[in-house]
Amino acid sequence: MKRWNKKQNSAAFTLVELLVVIAIIGILVALLLPAIQAAREAARRTECLNNIRQIGIAFTNYESSKKQLPVGATQRYGNDPVTGAPYTSDPTMFSWVSLLMPFIEEASLHSQVDWTIPLNTRNANGDTSHHIPFATYQCPSDNRVGITNGWYGARGNYVANVGVGFVWMNDPAPTQDCSLSTQYSCSKQQAWTGANVNPEAKDSWLSRFGTFMVNKGRKMAEFDDGTSKTAAICELRNVEGQDSRGVLHFGAGVMYMHDYPPNYTQLPYERTRYCQSVDYAPCSGTTTTDWKGAWRHYARSAHPGGVNLMMVDTSSRFINEDISDVAWKAIATPKGSEVVDSNL
Repeated sequence: MKRWNKKQNSAAFTLVELLVVIAIIGILVALLLPAIQAAREAARRTECLNNIRQIGIAFTNYESSKKQLPVGATQRYGNDPVTGAPYTSDPTMFSWVSLLMPFIEEASLHSQVDWTIPLNTRNANGDTSHHIPFATYQCPSDNRVGITNGWYGARGNYVANVGVGFVWMNDPAPTQDCSLSTQYSCSKQQAWTGANVNPEAKDSWLSRFGTFMVNKGRKMAEFDDGTSKTAAICELRNVEGQDSRGVLHFGAGVMYMHDYPPNYTQLPYERTRYCQSVDYAPCSGTTTTDWKGAWRHYARSAHPGGVNLMMVDTSSRFINEDISDVAWKAIATPKGSEVVDSNL
């Protein structure tokens, strides 16, 4: 009598079948990974937009309290009351980020610092408050970087619209009039003598003034173009190492210009005090003593295809990097009388 051998009929994968299953799983994973990465980036972009909205709330509360927008950069201007000499060696004090600290739940730190003391003096006295980063000012998609150096301190990703052109930090007058400089001479508007020069900025290195200014906080009544049609806060990328873009408490470090559309990587490059040029954020600058104070940063983000932007009315949106040059410049100014597409 023939016996039934159970072992001969037991179910099992052959080596070929096993390899086919592994290959199919690999293909499925390869198909899913881009979708997972896209979902993660969408979440990061949303978190970034929420950060900007939080800044917008602080922005609104500051304006309600002070009846004007924050000063973009605060510099000592005029003559030292003790020596009678013009302020040249130690003019820098603080930025719009410093002013908004009490409105983003950083009131305790803000109250511990005497902001009337120039940054250079505070730093020399061992005050490292400006080395502290704020989570609200960090985009989750961008690099996490340390301080630029002891003087410039911590960096962030959100910057204020200062207009079109260069901001000249050695001339702290609200007009940015280079003829007022006592330390350096400069070419004023020589590069901006075309028809697009705004008469308001005719004596400045800025061809058009934006929402934020040096030593002046704009009032809402100045926004003739409409608060929903004027840019306020946008993104800027940080670069590891000694790179001054995004330094939180030095006004020019947290300002950007509308000369070129977002994520622009062609010449002319950004100009910043200390430059670590990379493919996504090329820049020019110097670490030598011949620095003259002209800054120009462009809107940049680590999000594919564009940047998050907040308007003066605090409405926030994602702006595609293929926005037209005309439209991008138009939303830089509060009273340029330009026509801006409502679907921007």
